Amino acid sequence: MTEALIACRGVTYRYPVATEPVLHDLEFTVSPGEFVLLAGASGSGKSTLCRLLNGLIPHLHGGELRGALTVAGADPRSTPPHQLSRTVGLVLQRPDAQCLATTVVRDLAFGPACQGLDRAAIARRVRAATEWMDLAHLLDRSPHTLSCGEQQRVALAGVLAMEPQLLVLDEPFAFLDAAGAEQLRDLLRRLHAAGITLIVAEHRLGEVADLASRMLVLHRGRLAADGAPETVLAGNVAAWGLEPPGPWPEAPPLPVASAPEPVMEWDGVWCERDGRSVLRGASLTSAAGEIVALLGANGAGKSTLLRHGNGLLRSQRGAVRVLGQPVGKRPVAELAREVGLVMQQPAHMLFAPTVRAELAAGPRALRRHDPAWCEQLSAQFGLDPLLDRPPQMLSAGEQRRVALAAVLASRPRALLLDEPTAGQDANARATLRALLADCAAEGLAIIVATHDPRWAWPLCHRWAVLAEGQITTDADAATVLTRYEPCRRAWSAALAVAA
Repeated sequence: MTEALIACRGVTYRYPVATEPVLHDLEFTVSPGEFVLLAGASGSGKSTLCRLLNGLIPHLHGGELRGALTVAGADPRSTPPHQLSRTVGLVLQRPDAQCLATTVVRDLAFGPACQGLDRAAIARRVRAATEWMDLAHLLDRSPHTLSCGEQQRVALAGVLAMEPQLLVLDEPFAFLDAAGAEQLRDLLRRLHAAGITLIVAEHRLGEVADLASRMLVLHRGRLAADGAPETVLAGNVAAWGLEPPGPWPEAPPLPVASAPEPVMEWDGVWCERDGRSVLRGASLTSAAGEIVALLGANGAGKSTLLRHGNGLLRSQRGAVRVLGQPVGKRPVAELAREVGLVMQQPAHMLFAPTVRAELAAGPRALRRHDPAWCEQLSAQFGLDPLLDRPPQMLSAGEQRRVALAAVLASRPRALLLDEPTAGQDANARATLRALLADCAAEGLAIIVATHDPRWAWPLCHRWAVLAEGQITTDADAATVLTRYEPCRRAWSAALAVAA
């Protein structure tokens, strides 16, 4: 009988600042060569389990760990992460946290160099990882100038360059465009066929369920299901905060409040960064009560466009206007009264000691603090149990909900959201969709940069596509589905699943 690669016996774990464990009495084994889909709602313990497997817990995070755990024969409690990294490769939810060097090629070489390999072996592994993830065009770029989707591919390539026996991926599809997602699916197939053991924690179940041989579901830190994906998904997975693969929801007609002037305007905006033209005369508008989906490939410039909207970036040519007034050199703090931005990496926005303080910080700075409104937002986003916890200790999905609630607490006139569904479970996605519809009905102008057309389909009035630095299509969803290939492929796949 083959010895288990992972043996988890009665594992319970509590973070240092927490009063209750985040994992409770986990019991399971994983054999070499298995492909495991790890599912569960935000905060269910998926990321904690992933960090246990390579020793980040307890060596980095501390806390109290009980029970017995072995990974490839090693006990993560007594084996430091740098030793486990020879066997276990982990890609975190935040890909920027694994981008360390000045260029992508140096980032890919970092892990093999730390393993003590010679120059020839390092070069061979870098070449292989570059080919796996199609990164040749990015090798000389700084990883810190890349989009989140591009950083995700770099982080995965850096781990693959270390040739791990066990590969653990935490939300690897979260920021990927359609082409990147299909590329990753193909890579996972090849790695599994090569005998690599895979554990993929993911909310986008449709990307992984048909590839995995097994599915584990965590619910409130306990193992709720363990079986073949088709068997698990045949049950009532909604009770665990999961959304099974299936057809897109219906798209009802969405009323738009008439507005004589747009709230947000990008008028022929140009932006050059690191010697590369990111925006080349991009133009877009959003009126009060309107929700616009902003689509485009990884690296197309969606985040750059949004950051011009609240003054974090300034147009080199063209103009950005808010309520008819040019952004010009107006301070970001002044623009925050009118424009709220939730970035791709919400952890960069969170600084207060508790969630409660985070919700109040912005409104107090702008002299708009309304305790009743903050309480309402906390309830709507399911933050009440988290109010006294540090935002930095929350899961990525929970942090995203905190960041969005904190921005809405200041009651802006326009809301710019960068990949708001990344890392969000089914309940949070549905709540977000309903809340944004309510905000639009109250007159908010909303622009959502997203790789998630299924979620945007029943919500957004207009869909705008950014490509080669310009808005190439700006129309209703049905029109974009026929013109924009990634949406057409996603729609066709959903129809196939429904059939």
